[in-house]
Amino acid sequence: MVRLRYKDPKGSTSKVLETAVNDRTGAASEDLRFASAVAEFAMLLRDSENRGQASWEQVLALARGARGDDDQGYRGEFIGLVETAKSLTESTPVAGRIVE
Repeated sequence: MVRLRYKDPKGSTSKVLETAVNDRTGAASEDLRFASAVAEFAMLLRDSENRGQASWEQVLALARGARGDDDQGYRGEFIGLVETAKSLTESTPVAGRIVE
């Protein structure tokens, strides 16, 4: 079940949308896997409390596995950006600790 709570821009009360998610067999599409990598990357950059077990290695594995044809090179550029962020966080102390 997926639940989404939202409020209209000029509203004062929130509304809830709910929908059942069917268990599907088969792999997620290339685009969905890449979008997942981008979302996980954003959570790592923000040090989100919702990042769970997210890791730089997982972002890279997802993105590389979903790179596809990449005609314009955007996905490759994203992978390079993740590699740079990973190397910077592994060597930069933050508030007295090394970020992993």
